[in-house]
Amino acid sequence: MFIKKYKGLLNQSALYGLSIFLMKGISLLMLPVYTRYLEPADYGRLEVLVVFSNVASILLGFGLVEALYRFVGLANSFDQKKQQASECLLVAGVISIISYGFFHFYSDNLLPLLPKGINEEEIYLLGVALSVGGLINIPMAWLRITERAALFFVISTLKVLLQVSLTFYGLVNGWGVISILFAGAISSVFVAAILCFIQIKETYITFSIRNIKSIIFYAGPILIGGLASFSLSGMDRWLLAEFFGAIEIAAYAIAIKFALVPTLLIQPFTLWWLPKRFSVLKERSGKVKNAHFATIGAILSALICGAIGLIGPVLIRLLTPVGYHSAINILPWLLLCNLLKMLTDLLNLGCFIDKNSKTQMNINLLSCGFGAILLITHIPTYGIEGALFSLIVANIVRMLLFYHYSQKRIYLPYKLSYLASAFSVAMIATWLGQINLSNIW
Repeated sequence: MFIKKYKGLLNQSALYGLSIFLMKGISLLMLPVYTRYLEPADYGRLEVLVVFSNVASILLGFGLVEALYRFVGLANSFDQKKQQASECLLVAGVISIISYGFFHFYSDNLLPLLPKGINEEEIYLLGVALSVGGLINIPMAWLRITERAALFFVISTLKVLLQVSLTFYGLVNGWGVISILFAGAISSVFVAAILCFIQIKETYITFSIRNIKSIIFYAGPILIGGLASFSLSGMDRWLLAEFFGAIEIAAYAIAIKFALVPTLLIQPFTLWWLPKRFSVLKERSGKVKNAHFATIGAILSALICGAIGLIGPVLIRLLTPVGYHSAINILPWLLLCNLLKMLTDLLNLGCFIDKNSKTQMNINLLSCGFGAILLITHIPTYGIEGALFSLIVANIVRMLLFYHYSQKRIYLPYKLSYLASAFSVAMIATWLGQINLSNIW
C-alpha cells in the first residue's frame, strides 16, 4: 500500500536526485581539484563571480519558472499548458538575445561595480552562460511538469560530462578560473540548443499578448523580490570581499558549498513537489495533501541538515588543504540559514496562488531590506561573525512572514510537532559534528 501510494514520488525523485547531484553536486566533488589548482585568492575571486552570477540569473530569469509553474499548474487542459509553456519560452528567448548583446558589447562597463581582480574576459564568459539560462530553465521545468524525469536525467548528465571535461582540461593546462567559466559557457549553449529544440517541437511557439501580459505581470514582482533576496544569498560574500579581500572569504566559500548540500539533496523532492502542489490543491482533500507533503519535505530538510552538520567537518578536513579548515566552525550557522530558506520554500503556498505575486515581493523587500541593513552595519566591524548573525536574523524574519501570510491566505494543517522533533535531532547531530575527537582523547 505504501509503495503504491508513493510510487510516483519514489521513481521521479530517484532520477531527479541523480540529475541534481550531477548538475550541482559536481562542484563539491570537484572541490579537491579546485583547491589544488587554484590559490585561495583565485578561489575567492571565483566565489565573487558566483555571487554576481546569482544576482544576474535572478534578473535574467525574470521569475519565468515560477510563472510557468503557476499558470501551467492551474491550466484546465493540456493544450493550455502547452501554450503557457510556449509563451514563457518566447519571453526567455527575447531576454536571452538582449542579455547576450549587453555582455558582448558592455562587459567592461561592469568591472567598476565588481571587487578588484576580475577582468573583462571572465565577465564575458560568465555572461554567455547567463544569457542562455532561461532557455535551459524553462524547458527543464517543462520536463518536470510533464514528469519526464528520465529525459531530465539524460540531459543533465550530458551537460555535466561536457562541463567537467572542459574544466579539467583547462585547469591541468593552467587556465585557472577561465577554464571553469569557459566550460560553463560552452556546455550551457550546447544544452540550451537541445532543450529548446525538444520543447519547440512539442509546444511550438505561440504568441498571445494577453497571456504574455499575464506572465509578465505575475513574474515582475517575483523578479523584484528575487533581486531583493540578494542580501540573503550573496551580499555577505560581496561585502566580505570588498572589506577584507577575496582571499579572506575562501574558507567562508568552502563552508557555503557544504551548507548548500542539503538543498542539493532535498531537490529531488522539491523538483517533484513544487510544480505539482498547485494542481494537487484543486483535488479532493487538496489542502490536507499539500500540508502532508510539505511537512515531509520540511522534516527531510531538517534531518539532512543535521547529517551534513555531523559529517561535514570530517569531509572538509579530508577534501581541502589546512588553509580552508576554518570553514568547519562556520558550517553550522550557514546550515541553519539554509534550513530556514528551505522551510520558507516549502511552507509558502498561500503566497503564490493569486494572479499577482505582490505578496512575495513585499515580504522579500521587507525581510531582505532588513537583512541588507544588518549586513552593511555588522560586516565592516565584525567580519564573518557579523555576516552570520545578520543572515540568521533576516532569514528567521523572512520565514515567519511567509508562513504567516501563507496560512492567512490558505490555512494548511501542517504537523509542526514532527518538524520540531526533527529540528532537535539536527541540532544534536550538528553539535556532535563540531566536537574534535582528538581534544576528547
